Parts: sequence; C-alpha cells; structure tokens
Amino acid sequence: MKARQKTIRHPVECHGVGVNLGRKVRLRLVPAEPGTGLVFVRTDLGSTAAIPVRPDAVAAEPRRTVLRAGKAEVQMTEHLLAAVAGLAIDNLTIEISGPELPVGDGSALIFAELILEAGVVEQKAERPDHRIREPISLTDGDASIEAQPAEEGLRLAYTLDYPESPIPRQTVEWLITPDTFMDQLAPARTFVFEHEAARLIAAGFGRAANPDNTLVVRADGSLLGNTLRFEDELARHKLVDLLGDLRLAGGGIVGHIRAERSGHAHNLRLAEHVHAQIQPTS
Repeated sequence: MKARQKTIRHPVECHGVGVNLGRKVRLRLVPAEPGTGLVFVRTDLGSTAAIPVRPDAVAAEPRRTVLRAGKAEVQMTEHLLAAVAGLAIDNLTIEISGPELPVGDGSALIFAELILEAGVVEQKAERPDHRIREPISLTDGDASIEAQPAEEGLRLAYTLDYPESPIPRQTVEWLITPDTFMDQLAPARTFVFEHEAARLIAAGFGRAANPDNTLVVRADGSLLGNTLRFEDELARHKLVDLLGDLRLAGGGIVGHIRAERSGHAHNLRLAEHVHAQIQPTS
C-alpha cells in the first residue's frame, strides 16, 4: 500500500533571531491540504506574499539558500526544509514575519522539535513516489555530486574534505527516516572557520552569530567556546544542508545521492536536475 501524504496536526509557532540580519522573527507552521506542498508566506508583507518551495524560486546568493517570489524573499531556508524532509512532511504553510528564519542553535532541531510538538498526521491522498530515474553527475572543481536510482528510500552520503585545514576528512551516510534524522542529523550545527568570520561579518553575514548558534573552528581545529555533539558533526551538518536543499525538488524522493565537498550552489543544481526527472510511479 502506498504511503499517505502528511501535514501537521495543528498550528504551532516559535520566536527567534535570524543569524545574518539579526532581526527578531515569528515563525508559524500551519497545516495544509493534500497537494499543497510547501509554501512560505511573509506575513509582514501581507497574506499574498507567498513563495512556493521549488527550484524556480531559488535566488542565487552565497553561503545560504534564499527563496524569492516577486518582492518577497526568505533566507536561510535549508535547516527548516531539512526538518520537513527528514520528518516526511508533504504539505505545510510556513508563515514568517521577516526575511530570515530563526537560527536556533544553528542546527535543524528548532524546526524538527516544532513539527513534533504540532504532531504529524496522515492525509487521505497518496504520497507521490518521486524516483530518480537516470543517473546524475555534477562536478565543479573538487566538488562533486552523484545521484543514482534506488529501489526504495532516500540515502544520502557526504564527504567533507578541507585539505588546508586541521579538520580530518569525514564521510557520513544515512538512509533518511524520521528516527535517523532526529537522532543523527537534526542536532548537527552549522560552522565557520575563525579566519573567515571577520570577512563574513564585514560582508553582512552573521550579525547575530555567537558560539551558541555557530561552531567556530580555530586554526588548530579546536572550537571557540563549544564542544562537538558528534565526532563528525561538521560532515553531518553538510548532509543536513544537502537534504534541505534537495527538498526543493519535491517530497518522497527515492534515490541514492553521494556528495563530496559540495555547498549550497552545487546542492541547488542537483535539486534542479532531480526536479526535472522525477515522476510518480504507478
């Protein structure tokens, strides 16, 4: 029997601060009807300021995923979309009172816990089984992503490799399920190298960044004012980013994806290719 589409049981909200702009925002998640998909609504701009979650809404911006429709835009969507993908939510209205999602502790936990607080419910409509039908291979210098067809489920692998840094090469791989997402991936936090921090702040990033929401990696590989939750936490977080960016292609993706040294720009290119070829199975 085919899986059913899912949404949340009741509306739920939280408040927080966006890490880059430093603005306070209210985030509210609202159940949506079958077939709706995921839609952001900028409530500060009016109820018509809606941004559908799909590849053609992506605005090319560095170091983060930004969605835009008309004058409405939402920044830093990747962690919320990872939580939605990891917990298999198909239909959701995401109301946000500003241009950037709250950072929480720099992981996807704030969003995953919000979804679980609301409760996950099945809907009457069947969930499309979006299968990767043909291999996809993307390369950009030392970065690469490959997607292959699979019999069932979504399996992601990520290799983190910074040859000029003290961070050892790390490879992580998981079959994405709600349990593995909550236990192994959602807690993994975003990170930055200490030597990059001043330059990023000067460029307008990280106005609200601090050791409570961003892991700062020193030149010797130690963390500034923090400790790792997992030995390979940095690679796990890159996999979270990949999962969130891939959700732009649609829900219920079936395939095996391996990425090495990729970032948001590469992930989003993959999402475009996957979106172009997925189709529901009969």
